[in-house]
Amino acid sequence: MAEHAAKHPARERRVARKKRRRVAEMSPEEIRRELLTSEVTGLPNRRAFDEAGASSAVAMSDVDGLKALNKYGYETGNAVLKAKADSLLEAGLEAYHDKGDEFLCRGNHIKELLAKLEGARAVLRDRTIVVERADGSTLCITGVDFSYGVGKDIDEAELALRNHKAEREAASNAAQQQCQKSARSLRPTKLQSTATSRALASGKVSQVIPVQFLPRLLCRLLGFSPSK
Repeated sequence: MAEHAAKHPARERRVARKKRRRVAEMSPEEIRRELLTSEVTGLPNRRAFDEAGASSAVAMSDVDGLKALNKYGYETGNAVLKAKADSLLEAGLEAYHDKGDEFLCRGNHIKELLAKLEGARAVLRDRTIVVERADGSTLCITGVDFSYGVGKDIDEAELALRNHKAEREAASNAAQQQCQKSARSLRPTKLQSTATSRALASGKVSQVIPVQFLPRLLCRLLGFSPSK
């Protein structure tokens, strides 16, 4: 991000001046709202969470693989964060954007928070996130997911989050190993390869995708889940 700023110093100065003018024109109420709101997601931020006081149940969550997505540009990561924020709200959660890929939620009951977080995961996994990149290209992202932890306070929630991430990682590794074993058992025989060649020659089949290129699809077809 620093490199981007260095390449476009004039643009960065124009944006900074515009923001200063906007802040100078704000009322005290608007300034306070700005201080309590995440610029990326539009959710209340960590300061707003702290000012809201104690609650009976707290959840902490973070997005899977955000660092990997950021290599496609920070606008990609920000679009994923906004999509997650929307999924939390759609699930009926009182959500806050803490920092980076971390989110907080408040509630009255741990079980209620757990159910709503699972609902938010389902919404997010089902969503196609369309990103208009700075170079004019379009990127579509699907299947985004997140880990979470719930507790009586933020410390319990953070510990539960670490445990959930470890459980999902172990389940994913086990599923991947099982898929690899199943893929090896499904390798085409010489007879099958001959039949495939004939099908290609006939023009009825335009492309054959080796089964080892589709591990996640294989997991689903074979009844395994790559993540818990």
